[in-house]
Amino acid sequence: MRFPTLLPAFIALAALAGCAKSGQDVPAAGSGLTKVRFQTDWFPQPEHGGYYQALAKGYFAAEGLDVEILPGGPNAQVLAGVATGRVQFGMTNGDDLIVAISRGLPLKMVAAEMQRDAQGILFHEQNPIRHLRDLDGKTIMAGAGSVWIQLVQQKYGIKFSLLPLVGDLARFMNDRSFIQQCFVTNEPFFARQRGARVGALLIAHPGYEPYRVMLTSDAFLRENPEIVRKFVRAALRGWTEYLTGDPTAANTLIKRRRPDLPDEFFAYSITAMKDYQLVLGDPARGEKMGQLTAARLETQIKLLRDLRMTERDLKVEDVATFDFLPPEAR
Repeated sequence: MRFPTLLPAFIALAALAGCAKSGQDVPAAGSGLTKVRFQTDWFPQPEHGGYYQALAKGYFAAEGLDVEILPGGPNAQVLAGVATGRVQFGMTNGDDLIVAISRGLPLKMVAAEMQRDAQGILFHEQNPIRHLRDLDGKTIMAGAGSVWIQLVQQKYGIKFSLLPLVGDLARFMNDRSFIQQCFVTNEPFFARQRGARVGALLIAHPGYEPYRVMLTSDAFLRENPEIVRKFVRAALRGWTEYLTGDPTAANTLIKRRRPDLPDEFFAYSITAMKDYQLVLGDPARGEKMGQLTAARLETQIKLLRDLRMTERDLKVEDVATFDFLPPEAR
């Protein structure tokens, strides 16, 4: 199962930024391809499917890249790894990245993996949550310090008790009144597999829609722009095929690394990414795969500033570049 990334202790990470390697420190590959490392935020799963599709189908190789996908987990230090040059690319929640940049980490968004974050609220159908206001007076297991918690409490003036987020569904399954934070692409499947009748409410909504993003370091971006361009192009090609074509190649590779995942989970997660318009975006709003917009980033920066989660004023160009997006996604 997959549980949400929380805002980490960025002050410690910022101290690492001064030790960052040069962006030119690109591992050499014996095949003649340029070796780069990409760090995911969790263990291999369908939410990473586009990257594994690009790897399995040779889209990275067609761009001259030998990409190694490093699996994450509960202790994955994606931002620190990219900032120090241990890896050249990573993925994370847009909130986390903006906060980290405000605290000194030399990083940039280069494309959106998801147009909106997949974090949600998991509930039993007997006690439905139709709107975030319905959390008023409830107890919820969630990540303390998450941006959405502070936003809901301040914007709607509601109060709820928090329990520390743990990595299993045991308490949820034993209490039909229990509510917890989840990924809409993940925990609902496993809860239903165990016999629960559940629903999920996506936390993202107009006014609060953090991207999930691909990122690199300022140094790597400055010194290897063509590698960044090739990586983004191949990754988006992989995502397009994974969600609109045959995902078998990626699923086979993921399954090889995660034999514990049931086959039905892959279909569920892909369907959820489509239904919630997470990756492909909402055509009615002009969204495109990979797209980053200045307007949405400005809104997010202002929100984080108003919540006093950033340590300095930021402009859009401090947190993102649009130079590596395909023309239709700019």
